[in-house]
Amino acid sequence: MSIQRRERSAALLRPYIHMLHCPLCHHELAAVNADSVLCTANHTFDYARQGYINVLTRPFNGRYDKRLFAAKREVWSRTGLYAPLVAVLREQLTEHALRQREPIHVLDAGAGEGSLLQQVTQHLPAVGWGMDIAKEGIAMASSAYDSQIWMVGDLACSPFADQRLDAVINILSPSNYEEFMRILQPGGRLIKVVPRKLYLTELRERLHSGRIERSNPEHLSLERFKEHFKLTSRIPLTYTLQVDEAVRAALVHMTPLSWHSSDDQLQQASHTLSQITIDVEIWTGAK
Repeated sequence: MSIQRRERSAALLRPYIHMLHCPLCHHELAAVNADSVLCTANHTFDYARQGYINVLTRPFNGRYDKRLFAAKREVWSRTGLYAPLVAVLREQLTEHALRQREPIHVLDAGAGEGSLLQQVTQHLPAVGWGMDIAKEGIAMASSAYDSQIWMVGDLACSPFADQRLDAVINILSPSNYEEFMRILQPGGRLIKVVPRKLYLTELRERLHSGRIERSNPEHLSLERFKEHFKLTSRIPLTYTLQVDEAVRAALVHMTPLSWHSSDDQLQQASHTLSQITIDVEIWTGAK
């Protein structure tokens, strides 16, 4: 099965090898075989048995583990909690695809376990690229979704050549606007989702009660976005849904909110959480 995954991934990447360059020397990637990708200076990047390519140029030891990504998979793909957000993102990409050549190339920067990229590009004329610095998430993504190209990589040293992508989606994760500008084509789109004050408020109340949270003023983040991209739309999205017992534990463990909570707090939240609020804003910017 692992050989089949690697061969599948190589076949998927081969027509689009021109999209990438070597993250070490920035030479062209010249060859794709069933085991690895090579650049013209002979730097080699191997396929993992799950089918992804690791193009990290430095070690990464983060706290994002399998439990967090499994919880995210449970919430993103097996509940309708984020369906309204997925619908907005798909609409934004569809509008862009209608004005561009087909297929459009879409990068999910911070793809995690891959469910979001799979959902927003489904039935679109699009090639989906998923990249995350956390190997555990990308391993899950490439094991589950075989229509996208998955990479473990760092936005600070990404493998994309200049001006190759039609769109970047950046969902509830850090941005590198300079890099997004470099890899997007002229007229390309950045679609960024940022949390607002009420995002997962019921969970924060249970896990961070009495704790002072760091402020991240939305207007400052928006100004930084506008320094690099022309803001073409700004869509607020707020709703509250009931959650059943089956999904409560997954909600508790799907975010870093759980990292600094005691086992008692986590268990209490799992038992008492009855609803959850999604409160985000979607910014679309043109290069």
